[in-house]
Amino acid sequence: MSGYQLQWGIKDSLLGYLRGIEDGLIEADSPAVFEGNLFTFSEDGAASNFDAGTATGTLQFLGTAKLSGHWGMMNIVLKNPLVELQNGVGTLLIAQGGILSPETLVPFVKLERIGDSNEYRTSLTAEGRLVLGEQYQVGQELNPLTLAAV
Repeated sequence: MSGYQLQWGIKDSLLGYLRGIEDGLIEADSPAVFEGNLFTFSEDGAASNFDAGTATGTLQFLGTAKLSGHWGMMNIVLKNPLVELQNGVGTLLIAQGGILSPETLVPFVKLERIGDSNEYRTSLTAEGRLVLGEQYQVGQELNPLTLAAV
């Protein structure tokens, strides 16, 4: 094993909605890729420190997921996800800003490991709701994500 990938479809209904509107766009900036219904982010091993046995530590991933529509009125950017876990429970943070202000990390979803698997339940944080939009509720479940060993 040489590291991890974060694989995540974010929210099926959101991707379906974007596919159904005239200018809906779903794309990834390298090194992330979007294929089928999943974004896959590559790990920055030098910035990560993770114990798979206890599901504890940090995993820094690189790349950007971009979701847009309504001629720019909807613009969702999930950049360089950072997973912080303690015994299988934690947070996925995303980088925000960085053009005219310093880039900051924003807690996007709470994470909870599903059994002993490499899958995690995701629930939206208050800050994550600001990123996705008011139609979502704090605590709302999004798609599970996978931390896949590669």
